[in-house]
Amino acid sequence: MSNSEIKLNKCICSGKSLDRMLRPAVLTVLEASDEGLHGYAIDRELCSFSFFKQRGPDYTGLYRLLKRMEKEGLLCSTESDSHSGPAKRIYKLTPRGRTCLSRWLDSLQEYREMLDDLLSHAQEAMEIAR
Repeated sequence: MSNSEIKLNKCICSGKSLDRMLRPAVLTVLEASDEGLHGYAIDRELCSFSFFKQRGPDYTGLYRLLKRMEKEGLLCSTESDSHSGPAKRIYKLTPRGRTCLSRWLDSLQEYREMLDDLLSHAQEAMEIAR
């Protein structure tokens, strides 16, 4: 593989950089959990999403995002008692977080429509160029 091919594989066009999708994905994972989840469990749940299959979210970045989302009032957390190791912080969705997730659903639907349109135009352009 040439140096330019390696660089292209790391390019954002590879689709492997979907960091902005982490926020709605975290909200979705926590909405599905009644008892809340600690960071490692959130990370494991995120790996079930297709866009995190090949490369899971950055663990450090995930914890930074969880803290930021808690400061924004989207999440709340408590420390759990742990009999085997340090206490774990358990995150839950707040009512504000549910509202945010609902707005994300609307935004994601709009993105989907825009992406479908872009994909259609790009495929057409590629066919014309051949």
